[in-house]
Amino acid sequence: MKHFHQFCIKPIAFLFLSVAVPLSAFCQDAISPETVITGTLEKAGESLVSKRVKTSDTASLLKDEPGVTLATGGGVSSLPIIHGLGDDRLAICIDGMCLTSSCANHMNPPLSYIAPSNVSSIVVNSGASPVSYGGDNIGGVILVESDQPVFAKPGEGTKGSGSASTYYRSVNQSTGAAFLGAVANSNLSFGVTGSIDHAKDYKDGHGNTVTSTYYESRNLEATFAIKGDNSLLTIKAGHQSIPDQGFVNQQMDMVDNNASFINAAYKNSYAWGKLDAKVYWKNTYHEMNVGEDKLTFPMPMIMPMDTRGIDLGYALKTEIPFAEKNILRLGNELHRFTLNDWWPPVYGTAPMMGPNTFQSIIDGYRDRYSLFAEWESKVSKEVTTILGVRGELVRMDTGNVQGYSNTMMYAPDAAAFNAQDHARSDNNLDITALARFEPSPYATYEIGYARKTESPNLYERYAWSTNWMASGMINWYGDGNYYVGNLNLRPEVAHTLSLSANWHDSERKNWEVKVTPYYTYVHDYIDVNVIGSTTYGESSFNQLQFANHDARIYGLDISGKVALWTSSSFGHGQLNGTLGYVNGRNLDTRNSLYHMMPLNGSLTLEQKIAGWTNAIEAQIVGGKSDIDPLRYEPTTLGYALVNLRTAYQWKNLRLDVGITNLFDKFYYLPLGGVNFDNYMSSGWMGAMVPLAGQGRSFNVGITQIF
Repeated sequence: MKHFHQFCIKPIAFLFLSVAVPLSAFCQDAISPETVITGTLEKAGESLVSKRVKTSDTASLLKDEPGVTLATGGGVSSLPIIHGLGDDRLAICIDGMCLTSSCANHMNPPLSYIAPSNVSSIVVNSGASPVSYGGDNIGGVILVESDQPVFAKPGEGTKGSGSASTYYRSVNQSTGAAFLGAVANSNLSFGVTGSIDHAKDYKDGHGNTVTSTYYESRNLEATFAIKGDNSLLTIKAGHQSIPDQGFVNQQMDMVDNNASFINAAYKNSYAWGKLDAKVYWKNTYHEMNVGEDKLTFPMPMIMPMDTRGIDLGYALKTEIPFAEKNILRLGNELHRFTLNDWWPPVYGTAPMMGPNTFQSIIDGYRDRYSLFAEWESKVSKEVTTILGVRGELVRMDTGNVQGYSNTMMYAPDAAAFNAQDHARSDNNLDITALARFEPSPYATYEIGYARKTESPNLYERYAWSTNWMASGMINWYGDGNYYVGNLNLRPEVAHTLSLSANWHDSERKNWEVKVTPYYTYVHDYIDVNVIGSTTYGESSFNQLQFANHDARIYGLDISGKVALWTSSSFGHGQLNGTLGYVNGRNLDTRNSLYHMMPLNGSLTLEQKIAGWTNAIEAQIVGGKSDIDPLRYEPTTLGYALVNLRTAYQWKNLRLDVGITNLFDKFYYLPLGGVNFDNYMSSGWMGAMVPLAGQGRSFNVGITQIF
């Protein structure tokens, strides 16, 4: 701890020395590029309520936002990507809980732990995000808030409130329901939320069933809150059960996932400023094996894999006004993640998978100790700035391991791994500098620079086996390849420069155009090296070891809107559009980085009249030809999809009806990985093909507020 204190004091001292120029108050939500989605605020003309009707996957609520794309996972477990950087390269927090995937295939990513029906707001901030938003990321921050406690007005007595909703989607016969209920007076509040989602396998545009895309998810949460004159104490507890979730681009499926959490938050305002404190605990039991669809294929690989992961942490943040229009934010955070990953022996049917329990990661932990300081400033009426520094100590370790047996298949790797010192410590430094310039009511310009650092995850450092079967179980990329860890990995250090120009009318109601170019250089980017190759049937695979390389990513986001008409006869009409481009490359191998989204855009014509909201949407995606050859990433053709939706609000009752993929277009997902189920159904002898997207779906949802 002595070294940690010395490390953290230095960046904070640097902050005070480097901001000798006058600085003043800066509102975080003014920093771009940022997207905020709430139940009332609408982005691209579509409210959060209407988005929920189309998906049970919380990450999918963001898929139409500029700069955000999704890597296909399970039906409630896709992985968000911001400007080409995703998964563990993002800091994702739910009600202040920074969560970690407890799975070698990342089947339970952070956003899978909250149902869309329980989301009240999502904040997305790219790599040039303020240090107070979070550390241990190079791609950006996603902050999700669940439904907040409600209180009665003073003198109103005790009141109750609630809502109930249900939906149906035809493409996978998906059904679900959600409820919210609360009772409160002016100082005490108690609320309960719950949801259940269930879907069968979806069908593609040719009417073919895409196997292992089924899912079932159940969520229950209770909230107790006490409000004082200037304070708020909130305690939330919840449980999630996912008894089944298929993963079409993986060898395994999720056959059980149970997670429980407790989260306490306290906020108060004092004469000197504000205090925000959080403490949380989340416990996950996770099991993978061959799911119900894969069991019907010839030669299914029966392989139980069990995981227990625990997230534990706290965060203390203060906001201190000083001088005129100055705010200083100071914070201290701890996040501890512990992991045990073991694979029980398979008796009788698989002689190579026994008699021992395979120990993948035993007594693993990853601790982060953080201090940050941030100074915000309004230099003049037109100029606002922010400067922040964060220091983090990341400590990791794991115990000794064993294979399924003491044979040559496992023993040499286990012995070599156990002979090494597993403990690793990283001293990481983040620096962010941002400025906003508003020369007139019609234009806003922003520039941001960030140096961000992210340490390897436990699997990247400690996945020890080079056995082909065992390394095939380490894969959160959906590419069918085989992965091996590297004890000598260094943290990724990203330098991001982002610009943003926003032109709009004075009230931002009639028209707006926003252009955001960005550039990121990543030193020691964690990519892969090929250490082995094999061919099964018509498909080839690589065994890949995680390795540090240098990389660069650049891109452009464009979004805009324009009001087309306003009349008593036709209501209000508006046209919204987005366009996104990203290009990422490994500077050592000159290969494209994996999962770079091709040129894509959307266009929405929306009409609002009386209680109706009607829209026609077009989603356009270019062909993907720039691929990562080391992962045998497939190419995909471009496509265009058309969606229709309408909603009617009558008092407290809302009806949503829509059709996605109106013309039942067949297409392959550029970030969908491969259809591993299709390969397994051929007896492991066929050719690997990309994953096809969903065909036409008729969707309907009803929400009643009480």
